[in-house]
Amino acid sequence: MVDIPNRFLNALVGGWQLGSILTYQTGFPITINSNARDTSNIGAGFDRPNATGVSPVLPRGQQTTEHFFNTAGFSAQVFGTFGNVGRNTMIGPRILDVDASLIKDFHFSEQKMLQFRWETFNATNHPNWGNPDTNFYSAGFGSIGSTRVAMRQMQFALKIIF
Repeated sequence: MVDIPNRFLNALVGGWQLGSILTYQTGFPITINSNARDTSNIGAGFDRPNATGVSPVLPRGQQTTEHFFNTAGFSAQVFGTFGNVGRNTMIGPRILDVDASLIKDFHFSEQKMLQFRWETFNATNHPNWGNPDTNFYSAGFGSIGSTRVAMRQMQFALKIIF
């Protein structure tokens, strides 16, 4: 014999599914360029500035969206040269993202079911910054003006299966 209050309590509280995805990535390699001007005079747009000897890397606590790296680490190359800054010499912002879901199936019979589904993307509402402006001649050189993913998004759905 099935006790109805326990059956009701089990239907209400039991069988919940909790899921999550944690994404953590260090930043992607980025290349500092000076493509806005054809200083190398070859017409191809492969120019890069020169390294000044000052470290362009800022410690994590000093990085902001206005100054992601130290722009004093770069100077304009001499006309007719490519510049000496290498390819992929800087690392962009890291990515930290948590997605979560909560799902419950309510079975009324073998073929009839109601599914409750709540999902959230970027649950911590943590900004994941886009890459900084890497063009040496740009007014925004070294600053970040975008995010990689949208801020927190939630979705709620009820699905009925007959």
